[in-house]
Amino acid sequence: MRERAYDRAIPQSPMTVAFEESGRPEPVAYGAVANLSEGGACVWTAAHFDVGEQLSLRLSGAREPQPLQAPAVVVWGAEDVGEAEHAHRYGLKWVAPSPEYRSRLRRLAGL
Repeated sequence: MRERAYDRAIPQSPMTVAFEESGRPEPVAYGAVANLSEGGACVWTAAHFDVGEQLSLRLSGAREPQPLQAPAVVVWGAEDVGEAEHAHRYGLKWVAPSPEYRSRLRRLAGL
């Protein structure tokens, strides 16, 4: 089994994600954060994305005064059926996060 590069955490309070597209005033989709790390996140959404697709995210936590702008790339995807029909789960990798950005991610994740 492959060891993970970063510890993952389930957010202590609900976190949402808005998927943004440049030139559009409103997000193209919304979702929820399942888990988070300094290296990336797992998110649930009804939107469809392709592996390798670059995304611009806005992460919002319950007690965060400002959303965190987070560029990411889709590294894997899974479609879940049954109760959560039309629900997609994606693994995302942050694109070039700075030390300050990683620090904020650790705080959001409760690491």
